[in-house]
Amino acid sequence: MMKRREKNKGFTLVELIVVLVILAILAAILVPALLGYIDSARSKQTVLNARSAMTAAQAEMSTIYASKDVPQDIQDKPAHVANVKSTADTDGLGTLVLEVGCKSDYVTTTDRKSQHDAFTVSWVHYKDATGEVWYDGTNWVESTIANPNSTYKIITE
Repeated sequence: MMKRREKNKGFTLVELIVVLVILAILAAILVPALLGYIDSARSKQTVLNARSAMTAAQAEMSTIYASKDVPQDIQDKPAHVANVKSTADTDGLGTLVLEVGCKSDYVTTTDRKSQHDAFTVSWVHYKDATGEVWYDGTNWVESTIANPNSTYKIITE
């Protein structure tokens, strides 16, 4: 008796189609989820960039306060704007718009609370190539609404 040998060592067409259908189903499930993670990461990166810019702006406001200048000097003197941009490490982000507001006008009296508020960043509008966010004093929000209470602003481009 001779044993019969099978010469077929490959996959059948039906097996290959089943594997392709399974891969297509997996791709249909995973691709939207991955795109959501990418969008979420971009949004978080924008907020991180904005926080860095806000911290840099507050540091520059402290420098202005120590030099006994007025808060407006942060937008009137290019050196202050350059310091904010370099401290925030915003190079390579394309066009950058950073607007910063304070709680009250600068007061030349000895009222320390008013002077402190005039040099404290209370709201921020940040926009770069990755996105746009607002800080309203408590939360970061993706929005394009304008802040009507602006006392001063830095605009860098």
